[in-house]
Amino acid sequence: MGFAEQLVTVGAVMAGAAGSYLTTRLTERDRFERDLRVRWDAHRLDSYVAYVAAVKHVYRCAQQVFTPQWDDSDPAARDALLAEMRAAEGDRSHAFERVMLLGDAATVQAAHDLNGRLWQLERPARGAEEITQDMWHERANEWLVTLNNFHEHARQNLGIAGESARRDVVPQSRADSEQ
Repeated sequence: MGFAEQLVTVGAVMAGAAGSYLTTRLTERDRFERDLRVRWDAHRLDSYVAYVAAVKHVYRCAQQVFTPQWDDSDPAARDALLAEMRAAEGDRSHAFERVMLLGDAATVQAAHDLNGRLWQLERPARGAEEITQDMWHERANEWLVTLNNFHEHARQNLGIAGESARRDVVPQSRADSEQ
């Protein structure tokens, strides 16, 4: 075997080794990036779920305080519910910070919008603003639309394909019959 043939053989072995190295390197890099993406998606999902749960807790407290059947003869129960609402608002604020850290711009903006709608319901429940039952119902419907919007942006940020199941706005006649 001549020197030229040996050089060709060594060159082929080196080319094969380089190709194998590059293929392995690219595969490992892709696997690492995919694992990292999955890990952050799990954190994002947890933060979105915690945020929505906290928002809904504040909403339920505000709704219970504002309901027309509320018995004003028991201020201690109302005070306890307001204290629960304040604690839930603290949880919401904490969960919102996680959304701020992990969410994309559209999801964070949707969370800001949802906070604003929630505060429009919280103010009358705390007694800081007088509104009618119809105004409450309108604000609750706007809150629900904004919640649906947040869900949509969160799903997009998580890469979940398809449309989300949207909660419908409750018609006024049905809301009145439930009371």
